[in-house]
Amino acid sequence: MKVAFATSLFAENNFDEFMTMNFAEEKRISALQFYMNANLQADKNKIEKIRDLCRDKSMEILCHSPKMLGEASNDSSHCEALAALFYDAAPKYCVFHFDENCEIETMISDCEKLIDFGIVPCVENFYIDKTRRGLVANIEKYLAFFERISMRNLSVLPVLDFPRLFAEQFTDFSPIFLSELLVKKFAGKKIIIHAIDSASPKQERSDWCAVGSGIVGWADIFDYLKTQNVFVEYTVLEYENTCFIDESIEYLKKNK
Repeated sequence: MKVAFATSLFAENNFDEFMTMNFAEEKRISALQFYMNANLQADKNKIEKIRDLCRDKSMEILCHSPKMLGEASNDSSHCEALAALFYDAAPKYCVFHFDENCEIETMISDCEKLIDFGIVPCVENFYIDKTRRGLVANIEKYLAFFERISMRNLSVLPVLDFPRLFAEQFTDFSPIFLSELLVKKFAGKKIIIHAIDSASPKQERSDWCAVGSGIVGWADIFDYLKTQNVFVEYTVLEYENTCFIDESIEYLKKNK
């Protein structure tokens, strides 16, 4: 498992890519998740500079799109910008939020078109309807989506944001059980994790704390990932400042 930094660490500096890169070098982290917002998409020179610097520094790249899965490939300029961020030797891992309101076949079709751009779609669990019924329907749809992806042998990776399952609205639904339900689907396969932790299920920014020191059941999750032989390629720290980075890195290193 490799630890990666998201540019959200410098959210107060407009997700500054170069500050994130320098900070990663300081902490000896060799993977970064960039955010392809409208400003970055419009700046081809900046995209090229990021790509070339990452290549020269042997930094691995992920990119998070603001697009929901099901509509992403409709914007060819956006897809071209995503693809342009990666240097040739790197798999083009691009993260999109799962859309519980979109038909599965529409999302699969979107994945196929993204793959045509050279992108590896990475689909993150994401919950809009936070009622009990909404949660159950979403998880069933997410798992069914990946079942069809597997049947078609498409190169699509799951991105599991476990802290979402420990949010206040879901505390009555056994978040550890829900986490294990997702993990079990990907036994023997490769995933990406998005990670933070929180001192409270409200998960306000002021509640955030180092990974492993809050209410998210990271110890149980990592143990279950091992029993299911799930390969975690990256764990991306998605904090919005650098306060908890050292403790989080130390915890993740102990739980490889």
